[in-house]
Amino acid sequence: MIRVAFIFEYNEGWLGGLNYFRNLISAIDALPDREIEPVIFVSDKVAEQQLAGLPVKEIVRSSLLDPDSFAWRARMFLRRVFTRDVLVEWVLRRHGVEVMSHSGFIGRGSSIPAIGWIPDFQHFHLPDFFRGDERDTRIAQNRDVCTYCRCVLLSSYDAQKDLRDFFPECFERSRVLQFVADAAFDVSRTNGEALRQKYGYTGRYFLVPNQFWAHKNHRVVIEALDVLRKRGQELLVLATGNTHDHRQPEFFATLLDYAKELNVEDRFRVLGMVSRQELMGLMHDAVALINPSLFEGWSTGVEEAKSLGKRIILSDIAVHREQDPAGAIFFPPGDAHALADAMVEMYHTGDAVRDDAMMARAKEALPQRRRDFAAAYQDIVLGAVRL
Repeated sequence: MIRVAFIFEYNEGWLGGLNYFRNLISAIDALPDREIEPVIFVSDKVAEQQLAGLPVKEIVRSSLLDPDSFAWRARMFLRRVFTRDVLVEWVLRRHGVEVMSHSGFIGRGSSIPAIGWIPDFQHFHLPDFFRGDERDTRIAQNRDVCTYCRCVLLSSYDAQKDLRDFFPECFERSRVLQFVADAAFDVSRTNGEALRQKYGYTGRYFLVPNQFWAHKNHRVVIEALDVLRKRGQELLVLATGNTHDHRQPEFFATLLDYAKELNVEDRFRVLGMVSRQELMGLMHDAVALINPSLFEGWSTGVEEAKSLGKRIILSDIAVHREQDPAGAIFFPPGDAHALADAMVEMYHTGDAVRDDAMMARAKEALPQRRRDFAAAYQDIVLGAVRL
């Protein structure tokens, strides 16, 4: 069994990617006759409940992964001296690791190969959404992944095309792994009546399960609600997700002001961060999901819609076309009238029998989709070891 390390270094934002790793690791765990064994390495500060449910046999804690510790500072000093992360390499070797995945790289001359992950190249396509120093840092990180990693992992063929354009020197070492969301947790979803009581909404609704970041394009949803209001149609949108964008800290407040200015604040209801069970309940009962994003690497919300068998309205961008969810309606991401038309169509073509059948087909197809996901990843790991 080949032991594969996933390193979760402690920072305030690291939990944003945890669902990705939960899905990947649980898919690996369910793969028949698998040849790889995930091992998780985390900081001493990561709480047990944050790791609950990860189907791994071994979780290794180390102060080397805590930026506030003396061990981390010593690690950074030695990494500069040797141009290699010698302390982390020593820990990985001590635990029998043969490959490091999704977690950066050890450095030049390391005996442990790394599978680097570049989720997307948004910083090239939408540079105005980044501070200059942050964009430069991302580009430098991309270049390091291309330099030091044995394999470069992309989440979509659209991202792989970008890699060929921006870093052609490592295109031949790139592989695409299209994420598949596990919807097994919908069994424990929160029921609709409890959600209505807690959040104070009534009637049918659309759901936008995106973080409140500028590129997620909530403005076009607000504008679509304004279009509908002027037509005499009052539809409800619920929005979940983190309301803070460190790149544009004022963005969420300006978004709410915009909804108030257009007199649709009662139709655009922000629920903020919700639990996983609540999110599954909200998705299950929604008329449809909406993802109006200007850019995605590989949308988790779209994959969850596919795994649950829910209808979805999508901005017409290349990666959404690549994800290709059944029954989706696409609209130009800047066209509020087209989004309003799509919402009306979804609202008035609801069919409980058809929707139940769609969800049943998605549930039946999901185990094989997850096996294919895990098998594709395993092939990538085995290829990196052989190299």
